[in-house]
Amino acid sequence: MATQTQICERALKRIGIIQAGASASAVDIEDAGEALGAMIESWNAEGLSGNTLPFDGRFEHGIVAMLAVRLAEDYGVSVGQVLARDADNAWKAIQAAYFVVPKSTFETALTSTGPDCSDTYILGDAHDYADWQPDTVYAARTFAVNNSNLYEVVTAGTSDSSGGPAGTGTAITDGTVTWCWRRVVE
Repeated sequence: MATQTQICERALKRIGIIQAGASASAVDIEDAGEALGAMIESWNAEGLSGNTLPFDGRFEHGIVAMLAVRLAEDYGVSVGQVLARDADNAWKAIQAAYFVVPKSTFETALTSTGPDCSDTYILGDAHDYADWQPDTVYAARTFAVNNSNLYEVVTAGTSDSSGGPAGTGTAITDGTVTWCWRRVVE
């Protein structure tokens, strides 16, 4: 991942404040760095889960675009369609990768239940999900059963060598995977 200064310079280049090959002034880097920090803090306020920094490289281009959009108004620059699209796509990707999805609850009148009055139509039967495995790469939104509990991956990573997710929290750490408890399975 690029440094904060590199991200700030790239964002300033995207809105034309500095030209290709040039370097930003210390004041511009400081202002952009403060904006980047405020932007990331706002994500925490909106429910970004876990320790998210540093982001991995797949989000770098998007973070630059989001910062450029945030800085554009400060510099009196209009945001073009491509930059706006890049920033919007980046925000969606970050939300998909890092935001905890809370356990859904439904009023009884709104719940569609299976023949045995379980929530099988919402999450499926327990036998539809694989058992948790050690030292396994798990993608986001993957489900696994461990110790009679169903868990969903909210941050992709590799599971620990033993144990697996435990408890009923929304940010359960297992190796580099973060899990969210969904329900007890019989």
